[in-house]
Amino acid sequence: MFQFATKRSRSWYMILCLGFLVAGIFYLVPNNKIQNTIHMLRNEYTNLDTKHVAANNSVAIENRWGVKLQGIHITAAGHMLDFRFQVTDPSKAAPLLDTKNKPTVIIEDSGIKLEVPNTPRIGSLRQTSKQVKGGMIFTILFANPGKMVATGQKLTVHIGDFSVEHIAVGDILNPPPKTSLQ
Repeated sequence: MFQFATKRSRSWYMILCLGFLVAGIFYLVPNNKIQNTIHMLRNEYTNLDTKHVAANNSVAIENRWGVKLQGIHITAAGHMLDFRFQVTDPSKAAPLLDTKNKPTVIIEDSGIKLEVPNTPRIGSLRQTSKQVKGGMIFTILFANPGKMVATGQKLTVHIGDFSVEHIAVGDILNPPPKTSLQ
């Protein structure tokens, strides 16, 4: 077909042909079909159940994900964040305990994402269980490099579709009931 002097000129030719192909497809497909497809995809995206819930809305969190938040606290001399939640409905809370869903914390002031450390000998620093029962409290430790997070800062926690925002570091949310000694 064509002979090229260098591989570079052949690459440019392929990119140019691909560009013409894509432009031709958009030219041949009626514009209203493209707009309808974009509109449909946008509607599907907005209907996904992944909206943030505020940390102070404990009823919505419990109804949606089957957990009561205990809070986020600074631990390990400021180098870790301890996130705790109590399971009230094991079936709803299952995605939070699934190891495939990687937890992240976002510092709301700066947008910096913090993750769970995964050490070679210990593994991921998050608690899991095969037999989850109502009332169990789970812990996830997040790295806090350089002690970026301080007491009082607001954080957003993501675990799969679980997304809770405005969690103040150091606040106790939904404290467990005190037991009386008899």
